[in-house]
Amino acid sequence: MSLYPTNKHLTDYPWIHPSFPFHVSINEVVRHFPPHRHDFLEFSLVIGGCGVEIINGVRHSLKPGTATFLLPYQVHELYVESYEPLRLYNCMFDMELLYQSLEVGPGLKELLTGEELSAQVHLNEQQTALLAGAFEDMLSEYAGGEVWRMTLLKLKLLESLARFDRMRRKAGEHQVWPPSGNGKKSVWPIIHHIHAHYREPLTLSSVAELFAISSSYLSEEIKRHTGAGFVRFLHEIRIRHACSLLSSTQMPGIDIAIEVGFGSFKSFSRIFRELKAMTPGEYRKAHAFPPGGTVGGTTGDLI
Repeated sequence: MSLYPTNKHLTDYPWIHPSFPFHVSINEVVRHFPPHRHDFLEFSLVIGGCGVEIINGVRHSLKPGTATFLLPYQVHELYVESYEPLRLYNCMFDMELLYQSLEVGPGLKELLTGEELSAQVHLNEQQTALLAGAFEDMLSEYAGGEVWRMTLLKLKLLESLARFDRMRRKAGEHQVWPPSGNGKKSVWPIIHHIHAHYREPLTLSSVAELFAISSSYLSEEIKRHTGAGFVRFLHEIRIRHACSLLSSTQMPGIDIAIEVGFGSFKSFSRIFRELKAMTPGEYRKAHAFPPGGTVGGTTGDLI
């Protein structure tokens, strides 16, 4: 058994273009998918087989009609308990995708930060058919290359998440991961805050002060949940957004550096090379989005 969860990133998968960090597929798990965590959001619906998903140490049953929405950095693994493989629709996407061209209302904000509701809900036959239809629509749109493709995918994703959230609220299922012990605050709203405000001059001490916790506690919790220290975590978020801008726009490098939160192009370029093993210019040449082309594909699987 693996003692430490594997860290996965959307940028690890070549079929996901940085200008549109989204992937949807039908996946199969034959026996066991080991513990892992990732820097993206994950939304799934079981359509075959049975099993168990362990989320942050808590066991949850999986059966046809089980829908699950996982926030970044939730440690989870899957065990199959049926003779047939576990089959599920699986959609993974960057949090930034939900903010693009959308007003962040109360529903979306609670979806991304709330902990009072379960990450999972067991749907009835009618609800399962409704959500499965939405996944099929996304699969069809994702495989195509027609005009409005990315816009329709984002709208269909947001609609599916809204319906899922309504369903689990009606089901009244509570508390997937326990709150932090010793009366201390959970780190998840803080992680969301960093994702939402990474363009600003954030520091460990300023974020700790904002959430009324000690810098040492915040540092420990960020490291424990994301596998990276505060500065590294912030840099990874900024560089990921920079990759999107480099591949999908003609913005000058210095403007991109400022846009994603770096104080100078020199520091941006240095950190970019450290994380990507190439310069921003080299990355742009290798990942430029062709005019009129299609980003994304249907290859690969990830839970």
